[in-house]
Amino acid sequence: MAHLTARLLGPLTVTLKDDPVAGFESDKARALFAYLVVETGRPHRREKLAGLLWPERPDRAARANLRHTLANLREILGDRGRTTGPDLPPPFLDVSRQTIQLNTESDTWVDATAFTDLVEGGGLLSDDVRELERAVHLYRGHFLEGFSVGDSPPFEEWALLKREQLRRMAIETLQRLADAYEHRGEYKRALPYAWRQVELDPWRERAHRQLMRLLALSGQRGAALAQYETCRRVLAEELGVEPAQETT
Repeated sequence: MAHLTARLLGPLTVTLKDDPVAGFESDKARALFAYLVVETGRPHRREKLAGLLWPERPDRAARANLRHTLANLREILGDRGRTTGPDLPPPFLDVSRQTIQLNTESDTWVDATAFTDLVEGGGLLSDDVRELERAVHLYRGHFLEGFSVGDSPPFEEWALLKREQLRRMAIETLQRLADAYEHRGEYKRALPYAWRQVELDPWRERAHRQLMRLLALSGQRGAALAQYETCRRVLAEELGVEPAQETT
């Protein structure tokens, strides 16, 4: 069965049978693909998708653009002209005259979905570091990093909300991992996860405190003090506040 892999945590990359998928004719085609592989819970009406990506165009023109872009997607995914049968792999897209949806029966893997499943499946409620590490390993970067469709505000709003949701999940998972190793006394193993928290959210004072504590506990007192100064500067420059007494 043809295996489609979509990575959206970090820059968008798509592979089919381990080969990079080329042929996206526009950023709108990439945006449509990204939306469909993430929002898999229900079929999406064509008029909604047209309004998502071409909000400023008249309805008829937006629908025509959607048909053209959908044809491009089906072509590069190998869906166009594919017949169905008991011995044939299902198409990746389930398309009708009214709706479009990712075919959940197809052999498709999406990193954002796998990450969310790990976290919401109990990762944040468990101290199983293997599950937590699997989740953070998937988080290569922010959702659709470096990608935007400037003339499609509805799509940009959707991507921004999804990006923030996944970022918060990643930060909380990193904190749990750092906590787990700290409680075991494995301070050096906890440090990379504390550093990553601060990278993802430089204004998260709690993360700075955890990083300072881990540096001190691992014998790096000078680095802990330097981290305090970094925390103090960031809070002052970006938020106009001083560190909390607990941090000091």
